Amino acid sequence: MESTVTVVVGSCVPERGGIAHRLARATGSEIIHAERLAVAKDPVREATSLIPWITPQDVVVEYPMQAPIRSVIGSLVDPEEPTQLAEVVCVLDAVHFFSELERTDQVEYLEFHHGTPFTASSARALLTVEQIEYCSTALLVNAEQLPEQDVEIIRAIIAELAPWAQVVLDDGTWQPSRTRENPIPKAQDPAGYYDAVQIRPGWIAYLNGLHTAQYRHPRVASMRYTNPRPFHPMRLQRALDEHLEPGAAGKIVRSCGFCRLASRPGITAAWSHTGSVMAIDPLARDEATPGEPLSFGQDIVFTGFDLRPTELTQALDDAVLSDSELMTDPDEWHLLPDPFPAWVTVRERFE
Repeated sequence: MESTVTVVVGSCVPERGGIAHRLARATGSEIIHAERLAVAKDPVREATSLIPWITPQDVVVEYPMQAPIRSVIGSLVDPEEPTQLAEVVCVLDAVHFFSELERTDQVEYLEFHHGTPFTASSARALLTVEQIEYCSTALLVNAEQLPEQDVEIIRAIIAELAPWAQVVLDDGTWQPSRTRENPIPKAQDPAGYYDAVQIRPGWIAYLNGLHTAQYRHPRVASMRYTNPRPFHPMRLQRALDEHLEPGAAGKIVRSCGFCRLASRPGITAAWSHTGSVMAIDPLARDEATPGEPLSFGQDIVFTGFDLRPTELTQALDDAVLSDSELMTDPDEWHLLPDPFPAWVTVRERFE
């Protein structure tokens, strides 16, 4: 029989554990604790191996940070698994909300390449922001300890990052409303049920023209930056150091999308940034992509507060190749000074 799973994630351990216990008691569900999963080499696979043995079929699973949310979702919507993912609850401590999105400490976890496991790592801030982006409910705890205006900014930021999530201020009584018997109407949640293809993150919704935030604040906004020209790597690094990280054009909480570096031609890269953490990783080679490339240049969504779009756009425009640089031989662009880490593909890890 298929098990209905409520996932609980979050970077603040006491608050996450408390909510998981409360949900299990309130719904009469069994619970799998993060502590139990964390001792496993692969917490994601450990959970999927335990769930079928639990009765009744309603299960609350509290995942540790070593379980990236996209892997968690993928494991539970796998058609080969006897599970139905009903809800992803992201527990967020309002007091530490922004500091958690600044954490640079690395979290190791397992990934797989054609069935072969290898150890990967990400900054805790990036794992945390993805938990927000992919959740169906963002549960904000300890909000009463902050001024109301600060809480409203946090709610608006969450709504930009996860436009189809419910943003709930916890008062000790919240229970999940998304169940097998009580589904959320499609009109209230265009992202629909969890399946193999997820469009929940705000930046994806923004690129698809589908973004509508449930909560708004005059200081909080998102903007889309596009430019068909590739970045000059040294000037991009300067833009990151002088504009994005110090907040010279407003406080950028999150930016994500697609980009291209002139020094690494023919490759679309994934741009992922939060706080002071920045990752630019190879996503696809043009020759290996059927039809059109994923991106012809830069296509990035920036979310934050007090943003100054004109200044941010100018800083990024200054970082792409100039007219004279575009007229040079593209085969020579790989000689441009490039301060970014070398890209190592998954295949190269095993060669």
